[in-house]
Amino acid sequence: MARTGARIYLGYKRTQRKVRKLPREAAAAQWELRHEAAAESLYQLAVDLKGMYIKSGQFIGTRTDMVPLPYTRSLSRLQDQVPARPMAVVRETIESELKRPLEELFATFDEEPIGSASLAQVHRATLPDGREVVVKVQYPEVAGLVRLDVRNLRTIVGIVARREPNFDFRAVVNEIGSQVPLELDFEREAEMTRRIRANLSAVPGVVVPRVIDDHVARKVVVTEYIHGARLLDRERLESMNIDRTAFAKTVAEAYGHQIMVDGLFQADPHPGNILVLAGGRAGLLDFGLTKELPVAARLGFARLVIAAGDRDPHGIVAAFRELGVKTKSEEPEDVLPLMQLMFDARPMDTPQAGELQVRRGAMRANPVEAIPGDLVLLGRVIGLLRGVCASLGTPLSPMQMLRPFAERALAEAGAGATEDAAAAS
Repeated sequence: MARTGARIYLGYKRTQRKVRKLPREAAAAQWELRHEAAAESLYQLAVDLKGMYIKSGQFIGTRTDMVPLPYTRSLSRLQDQVPARPMAVVRETIESELKRPLEELFATFDEEPIGSASLAQVHRATLPDGREVVVKVQYPEVAGLVRLDVRNLRTIVGIVARREPNFDFRAVVNEIGSQVPLELDFEREAEMTRRIRANLSAVPGVVVPRVIDDHVARKVVVTEYIHGARLLDRERLESMNIDRTAFAKTVAEAYGHQIMVDGLFQADPHPGNILVLAGGRAGLLDFGLTKELPVAARLGFARLVIAAGDRDPHGIVAAFRELGVKTKSEEPEDVLPLMQLMFDARPMDTPQAGELQVRRGAMRANPVEAIPGDLVLLGRVIGLLRGVCASLGTPLSPMQMLRPFAERALAEAGAGATEDAAAAS
């Protein structure tokens, strides 16, 4: 890992020196080659080390709005194209967890997985009664790897943060480090899937798979199979001829409802976990990384969404304080760039020239001194949703699309407070 990091770092330094005297087009070509080499090195590193490294690569691979295209091309393969485990390992895990032979559990079972990612791989099967299902099977060694990965990532990110304050992601790693181990409990994932399916049942155009209740264990979970196309399957997506803007709004509405109304949300909406269904409906998959928001955090985030949409720096400062975000300066003109850095309320079609330098300058001028874990995951969801919008080519901002749900949450909270006051009097 250290060797790979050093090779990437030194490669960029060499390219930096090499392009100083080159014409603009030649310099751009050299940077493209360097990005491609670095991205492929990171992909191979994640595949070799597995666990949290794959999950980190998945996140980077969604950020088409933030990182060079070669990174998203290489790292998007981590969504569901990680090298799979042999069928013998899969069979052993299923039979030891569900306490029955594979042939009794399933009428058919496809040995070739339809997806393999950071913690598990997924196989298509049919139950004895003929229902089509997907079987998610955890890698046997992954629990130990995750504990080691969290420790190593905290060390690496801490070193980077001290050397490069603009890249201080310690709060992100700490929150993900506390949440990812929960993904290893598939019984919890099954319960979260049931709850979110019930919560979203009245949201138009959103489908969550049903859990097969008697096929759930700590390392195995079985859900109904949903027919659809993954966002990463560009050819099939083109053939479906959907309204991409309407689809992006449907996905954002699903998350707005989860975050603002229910206070329980799936915190991993990368393209591998979203299906495009017939009629432009959205299928949501994989509820392992699911977060329950306290009421105070939910309402504080709702106020941040409103203030961001209004471009109200004083409101943003107040919302940050309510949420527990501490920055070196709390002057509104200093906090607004940080909000844009963390949640990015701009439409996708805003010009990008010089943006990265501006953002780095904002972080350097006004570093974040404290940020609560709840907000880290919310920021991650907004970032991933931006990646989804970018992959669809839609000029939308997730923060703008969340606004109706933020207004609803605050209105309901206000109505509840009024009713409580009336009852008390």
